[in-house]
Amino acid sequence: MSVTRIFRRDPAVARATRQNTLVAIMFFGAGIVFLDRFGITYLFPDIGRELALDNQQLGSLVSVTAVAWAVSSLVFSVLSDRFGGRAKWMIVASLVLFSCAVGLVGLARDYPEMLLLRAFIGLAEGPALPLIQGVVARASSPERRGRNLGIVIAGTLVIGSALAPSIMIGLASVLGWRQAFPLVAVPGLVVALLVAIFLREDTTAERTPVRLRDFRVVVANRNVLLALVGTVVCIGANIGFGTFAPVFLASNGLSPATSTVVLTVYGGIIALGNVVAPAVSDRFGRRPALFIAAVCSGLVPLFFVLFAHTPGWLMVSLVVGLMAGGSLTLITYVVPGESVPPALMTTAFALQIAVGETLGGALGPQVGGALADATHSLSTALLLYAAAPILLVVVSLLLRETAPGRKAS
Repeated sequence: MSVTRIFRRDPAVARATRQNTLVAIMFFGAGIVFLDRFGITYLFPDIGRELALDNQQLGSLVSVTAVAWAVSSLVFSVLSDRFGGRAKWMIVASLVLFSCAVGLVGLARDYPEMLLLRAFIGLAEGPALPLIQGVVARASSPERRGRNLGIVIAGTLVIGSALAPSIMIGLASVLGWRQAFPLVAVPGLVVALLVAIFLREDTTAERTPVRLRDFRVVVANRNVLLALVGTVVCIGANIGFGTFAPVFLASNGLSPATSTVVLTVYGGIIALGNVVAPAVSDRFGRRPALFIAAVCSGLVPLFFVLFAHTPGWLMVSLVVGLMAGGSLTLITYVVPGESVPPALMTTAFALQIAVGETLGGALGPQVGGALADATHSLSTALLLYAAAPILLVVVSLLLRETAPGRKAS
């Protein structure tokens, strides 16, 4: 009996196979989004020297992308929900546009040109992640939703964090930072082609268009509003920490090779945590998992400060990332997505991203950079990012449970 016939006779196996294929495609799609968005931070030491940029200006290159990302993600996600989906081709268009913009970054001659390109990258990338997560959330069975969403976000960390230092620093070491960007843009175009060919529009996921007044359900939901606070904290601390961690390690005397190893280990652990923590939440509930993840999120930047001169101890201490890595997935996607009707999931995700990126994404790097310049120490900025997750701990205690089978009656 052929495999095809078995799949046809067993709808459960066929559904699981479709879920796994979808998650695999979106894992790479989300990863490319974050490689192209944050890969530049690993070249900030070189870019800063050549263009004579201070820490605040470097932070603004991340912040302007965050603000543009926020506006774009909300606008296009609302349109997607309003008119019943069309997620596939919006994802393809986003991948193509921002990949082309990333390829042009190496041509920037000064700070204003770099700032303009980074803003366009944010506008083009904005719709991709909420649309990707919306497609995955609606296609996932309830008992696998947290894990599937976590796997997709893990792609952003495996490719955008764990592999990014080796990719960006390696290319820049051989070719120079300007030549690195056109090469980094190529994978995004390849993934766009794969999405166009292999991603099938699921007629069960593409809903009847919702009415404008239905969007009030999202902004009136208690969990969604609490999650906004947590998302701001998560995005602000994560982006801020990611912006300055490479520069911090370099300023503490670590060689580029050692810094690359540390950042690669960190990215790998956080990526695995994005699967572990949501999977734990599938079994034990969203609230307890988020509480532990929030505490661990504060420990990561603290350990960087404490063990910067002992890379071995630093890498061992980063085991807390196995829970810390899932904090963003839980507060930005899993909890809000389970708190609203399925037809409004993409909007709920985009609202979290829009507010989180506008406030957290913009202020996190800017405030941290300004604080570092004022105190002449990047350690101060990292300690700020270590303290911020205290608010996320409070949010985790106030949320209503949303895990299937564990919801409050």
